[in-house]
Formats: sequence, C-alpha cells, structure tokens
Amino acid sequence: MMHKFVDDTTLSEFIAKSGRSGMNACCDELVQQSNEIKMNVNGHKTKEMLLGPIAKDQLPPITLRGTMVSRSVVFQHSS
Repeated sequence: MMHKFVDDTTLSEFIAKSGRSGMNACCDELVQQSNEIKMNVNGHKTKEMLLGPIAKDQLPPITLRGTMVSRSVVFQHSS
C-alpha cells in the first residue's frame, strides 16, 4: 500500500474591480487532477482568503466536490 500526502496547496488569482472570479473553475480542475493521481482534496479543511479591497465585495462561495469552502475573515501572520 502506498500513501501520498500533499499539504498547503495554494491557488491565487487577481480580480479586476469589475472582473469575475474564476476560482471555482480552478478548484474543479485541481480536484480533477488530484483524482487522476489518486489524491484527495479535502473541502472541509480548505479555506478561502480574500485580500485587498475585493474582501468587501459579496463574491459567490467556492465549492469543492459539493462542499462549500469556508472564508477566512482574519489573517494572522506568524514569524
């Protein structure tokens, strides 16, 4: 039996003021690629973080395999 573990995968995008997010499509592609190599993306452990002025906007939620990704409203940097 073989076990694979990947942690801290990050997807980033820049959204223009009047632009739309394509993150759901990126997440779907990540899940598809992960499935192809027999890895699992856990939607319950996945977090979304909005930085900058876009954080004030009401963006639609991201879903992974039918699970809504929770959105972090506080960011703490540890050194």
